[in-house]
Amino acid sequence: MTTDDAAGRPGRVQKLPELRWWWVAAAAAATAVLIAAATWLLVSQVATAPTSDTARAELDAIRTALSLAVGTGGAFALWLAARRQRSTEIQIRETIAATAEDQRHRERVQLATEFDLTERRITELYAKAVEQIGSDKVPVRLGGLYALERLANANPTLRQAVVNVICAYLRMPFPKPSWDYESSRAAELESGMSEAERREREELPVRLAAQGVLADHLREADGSPEKWGALDLDLSRAVLIDFRFEGCAVGKARFRGTLFLVVARFDNTVFHGETWFYQSDFDRLASFSGAKFVDRAVFTGARFGWNLLARGTRFLGGAWFTPSEFCGICDFRDGEFARFIEFDERPKLGEQVGGTWSWDEFPSTRFNFRGARIGQLAEEPTLPDRWRVGADGTLTYRGELDPS
Repeated sequence: MTTDDAAGRPGRVQKLPELRWWWVAAAAAATAVLIAAATWLLVSQVATAPTSDTARAELDAIRTALSLAVGTGGAFALWLAARRQRSTEIQIRETIAATAEDQRHRERVQLATEFDLTERRITELYAKAVEQIGSDKVPVRLGGLYALERLANANPTLRQAVVNVICAYLRMPFPKPSWDYESSRAAELESGMSEAERREREELPVRLAAQGVLADHLREADGSPEKWGALDLDLSRAVLIDFRFEGCAVGKARFRGTLFLVVARFDNTVFHGETWFYQSDFDRLASFSGAKFVDRAVFTGARFGWNLLARGTRFLGGAWFTPSEFCGICDFRDGEFARFIEFDERPKLGEQVGGTWSWDEFPSTRFNFRGARIGQLAEEPTLPDRWRVGADGTLTYRGELDPS
C-alpha cells in the first residue's frame, strides 16, 4: 500500500511484514493439531453409532477429516498465494516510486544545472557590459550600455543592479562644458576645441543615452517587460544635461549636489521614497508640475537658476525649501502640502550682473501659491512673506500685490 503527499505525488510504500519460516511451521502445526482433533472427535462419535453403520460412519469420518485437511491446506495455500501477489504488487509500486523519485531527482539536477549555466551566462554578460562601459571608445561604451539594458529587460532581478551601474556611470566626473553643448555647429566647434573639450563632446551622447535608458524604463509600469517599476536612484553629484524624467516612478531618489544643465523635467513623476535634492543646482528650468512626493522632499540648499514650476504638485510627506536660492518665478498653484512645509520668510533672489551673481531679498510676489492647499500639518508652516494659510486650508496672499 502507498500513501500520497499533499501534492498528489506517490509517497512512502507500506511494506508487508516479513514472512518468517517459524510462522509457517507454527501455522502447519496448528493446522495438523486442528485436523487431528477434528478426526478424533469424528471417530469418537462413530462408537455411538449402530454396529451395522460403524464401517460407513468411520469412512465418513475419515472422508470429512480429509476434506477438512484439504480445505485447510487449500486456504493456507490461497493465503500464501494472495500474500505473494500482494508482495509482488508492493515491489512493483516500490520500483515505480523509486523510478519516479529518480526521475524527479534527475529533473531537479537538470534544472539546477540549467539555472547555474544561465546565471553564469548572465554574470558573464553583465561583467562584459560593465567592462565595455569603462572603455575609452564611445561606440564600445554605448554597446555596453545597451547590453545592460537588454539584460535588465530579460532579468527583473538584475534591474536594480543595472540602474545602480548606470547611476554610477553618470556620477563619474564630468565638468560643466565650456563649449556650447546645445549648438548644432559641430564642425565649427570642433575646429577650435582642445583635446579635453573634444573628449567631453564625445562623452555627451553616452551620458544622454544613459539618461534616456533610465527615463524610458522607469516610466509608470503598464505591464510591459520593458518597464522596470519603481527602483531607487542615486545621482548625487552627477552632471545631468537636459534631464527629462516625466511620468516616471522611482523609489528612493538622491540628487544631492547634482548639477542639472539646460532643463530638468520631473512632471507627473511619482517619488515613492525619500527624495533628496539637497544642494542641487538647477541651471535653468526646473519643472515638477503634477509630480507626487509620497515621502519627504528635501530641497534644502538648492539653487534654482530660473523658473521653478510645481503646478498641482503633491507633497505628502513634507517639503523643505530652506535655505534655498531662487532666480525666477516659483509656481506652486493648485499644489498640496499634506504634512510639513518650510520656506524662508524672505528667500533670496539671484540676479546675474556682469557674469557674477548677486543676491537680494526675494520679493514674496515672485511666489505663486494660488489654489494650493495645506493639510493637517504636524508643525506650523513657514511660508514666504505675506503668504498665509486661510481658514479653509488654502494659501492666500496678504498685500497690495497679487501674484499672477
